[in-house]
Amino acid sequence: MKLFLLLLILTLPSCQEEKKQAKPNMQKEANTRDTNEKEKQSLLNVPAGAVIENLVLPYYNDNRKKVSLLTIKEVTVANDARIDKTILKGENLKVWLFDEDGAIRSTTVISSADYLINKEQLVAKSEVLMVGSDGKFAAKSKGGIFSLTTGQAILLGPATAQFKIPQKKDIEAP
Repeated sequence: MKLFLLLLILTLPSCQEEKKQAKPNMQKEANTRDTNEKEKQSLLNVPAGAVIENLVLPYYNDNRKKVSLLTIKEVTVANDARIDKTILKGENLKVWLFDEDGAIRSTTVISSADYLINKEQLVAKSEVLMVGSDGKFAAKSKGGIFSLTTGQAILLGPATAQFKIPQKKDIEAP
């Protein structure tokens, strides 16, 4: 019995040293797992396949003036990988672009488009209809790219445009 107690006393300290050595390794493994999980997280913290309804995304400049406004009837998170880019697929979208004074410059209706969160761009590969606020122009195309932070848009062809030019008034000579 005394021999057993002696062996137990001698082996216990060595077991505790092994536990102390094992803990830092486990903490290092946990830290690497946490960083890997953070990289995989979505920018929205929403899993791929999630559906969001009636999303509104306003954009302002440094002077807090409106630049653009995006409304999406139905959004599906298509890709939630943080490494590359998070993509939202939208249906029934409207984009309002504003001038420097904050007045509406144009209104655009899009049936479906992809919203790239990292670039804050809307990429439409379906029919796009853009109408000027004053009715002086209308454009229809098969796609477009909209930079929502700058309020700029590029329509992709084939495209048609219609411009309304005001009639000249005859000026009478005195």
